[in-house]
Amino acid sequence: MAKVVFQDESLEIDISLIDRLLGFHGSFHIPLAHVTNAYVSSLEGLELQYKLEGTNAGFYKSVGVFANPEGLIFVDASGARDCLSLRCAESASSHRGATPEGEDPNQLAHTIMQRIPDSGPVE
Repeated sequence: MAKVVFQDESLEIDISLIDRLLGFHGSFHIPLAHVTNAYVSSLEGLELQYKLEGTNAGFYKSVGVFANPEGLIFVDASGARDCLSLRCAESASSHRGATPEGEDPNQLAHTIMQRIPDSGPVE
């Protein structure tokens, strides 16, 4: 589980100590200007193919860096709940999926999308 907190113009994703140990990764600090999309997906929807580092206990818990059809993804999720998925611009691991602790992932995705700086009109 991850705790998602807004700080000024950035997003802090604080991963629990157990998940840090299982995933061989720390927490994230992501500027909102780097986020291109936020949405909700299931664990199956992330299409995890190969575990590169971390732990994959299937439907119970997946945490770490995985390969999927679109590139690399950091995951901290279980199959029991939907997770918050973030797309970030220009990054080696441009996709992140995390199950928020005690929050509705759908509401959190809407809040993130409202806070992303406007890049101008779309033609």
